[in-house]
Amino acid sequence: MSIVQGYTSSEEESDASNQHVIVEPPPKKLKTFAGSFQNLPIDDSTFENSRHDESRKISKEAKKLAKQLKNKRYKNGKSTDPWSHNSTDDEQQPVPEPVNEPEPTEPVDTDPTFEPSSEYVGSQEFDYQGRTYMTVPKHLTDPQPPSTERFVPKKVIHTFPGHAKGVNRLQFFPNSGHLLLSCGNDNLIKLWSITPSNPASAPYELLRVFRGHELAVRDVKFNGTGDKFLSCGYDKRVHLWDTQSGRVLRTVVVDAMPNVVLFNPNNEDEFVVGLTNSKIVHFKMSGISYRTPIQTYDHHQGGIIDLVNLASHEEGSGALFISSSEDKTVRFWKWQVNIPEKVITDPSQHSLPSIKPHPSANYIAAQSMDNSVKVVHSYGKFKWYKKKVFRGHNVAGYGIEIGFSPDGKILMSGDSKGYAYFWDWKSCKLVKKLKVSEKVVKCIVFHPRESSKVAVAGASGEIYYCD
Repeated sequence: MSIVQGYTSSEEESDASNQHVIVEPPPKKLKTFAGSFQNLPIDDSTFENSRHDESRKISKEAKKLAKQLKNKRYKNGKSTDPWSHNSTDDEQQPVPEPVNEPEPTEPVDTDPTFEPSSEYVGSQEFDYQGRTYMTVPKHLTDPQPPSTERFVPKKVIHTFPGHAKGVNRLQFFPNSGHLLLSCGNDNLIKLWSITPSNPASAPYELLRVFRGHELAVRDVKFNGTGDKFLSCGYDKRVHLWDTQSGRVLRTVVVDAMPNVVLFNPNNEDEFVVGLTNSKIVHFKMSGISYRTPIQTYDHHQGGIIDLVNLASHEEGSGALFISSSEDKTVRFWKWQVNIPEKVITDPSQHSLPSIKPHPSANYIAAQSMDNSVKVVHSYGKFKWYKKKVFRGHNVAGYGIEIGFSPDGKILMSGDSKGYAYFWDWKSCKLVKKLKVSEKVVKCIVFHPRESSKVAVAGASGEIYYCD
């Protein structure tokens, strides 16, 4: 240390120059998924200065906005005048944000006092032995050889009055076919006699009318024995009926409009319903909570338009069921499993409003909206059979049904111009084009026992019985 204040020696200067300022090393780099970055140390004074500058900036912007509002208010008139314009009139009122709550089920616009009913309108309900129309005629109880050949009908032999606003579905009584079930847009379900059980009764008569829906009835489906059937309508109700008495055994209300129903062939206490909200709901009728679905199949992206059972030789009878949707896909499901076994989709694929498995071969026929019927293999990878395509009819824009003869040799379809088309399955050639109506022919079914009888119906409301 220097004796004289303010004076330093050369040794002290050299010692001071040799001293180094100790600086903390920079923090290590922190790695992230986007790379690496380095933390910048900021002291308290720097932080306070930046915060002060930011607050001054916000304050200046607020003052500028207040001045603009004041000038605008002055131009519109004095604020003391009760009729003067106020700047708050131009400001947008805050809108409360919507709360994410579960959407309530859309109420069904129906009459709460409506009760399902049925009425027998035939000529004779019981014969002299007390038998009803459920008794199968004797000549239809004989076992029929499976090799019975089927033929194409040539003309219309009878016309039923049908339904006033059009027919949506036809189905023959299982195995015997002596009864015909129909539903339509007049909210009614009707049961017709095709072959009377009593020889004294007149054929081709209306036997019973079922009134269970307040809106159009979309689909009806018999169970395996025919003693019960399902119906669904646009009133969102699904009824399980007793065919003989006409009573409603069970009623289920669904969340959306149903398009199609299907029994589980392995357990006829269960059935599925295809809805317009892209879901398939699975119900079980035995039990207290039968109104609650036991499963929901929700992989489709559009309304369900058809459901059919697939009796695959590999999987076993009734192991799978098929669904077709407005999303232009076809899906194969195992019962009670909400994961499709197979999905058929293609960018060039059209909607497939009707699907029918072949009665004896491993193929599935599908009505396509590009005026064709296409074929899929019903085993393995479920590939399209591109060599089998049936054309000639017009179905674009209409949900028209297709069908097979019981021997599988004839494929048939309705048409938008009132024709019934019949093709040979083996050669894919058009065999017959039968004119039955001036309006759309939507439904077509082959009699399960007769060799050449077919029931056809559509937008005209009449049911044409052809032979």
